[in-house]
Amino acid sequence: MQRLKEIQEEFKRLSTEVSQLKNSIDELQATIPGVQKFINDVERDVKKWKFKTEPRLDRIQVILDVLKIDSNEKKK
Repeated sequence: MQRLKEIQEEFKRLSTEVSQLKNSIDELQATIPGVQKFINDVERDVKKWKFKTEPRLDRIQVILDVLKIDSNEKKK
């Protein structure tokens, strides 16, 4: 009889934990759209940054190449 009560108590505890798990899963699923929006915003910002900096990086490389040529000519 004591064993039966222990099993019932364990079952109630397990049932409570399963309910808490379900609630936690529901909360996580509710946050997915917000997280996805954040990810999309970050990806958009990274693309904008790359777009804005790439032309500058190309110009910087041209300037460095010219400076390198100038430096080589001065050495001669």
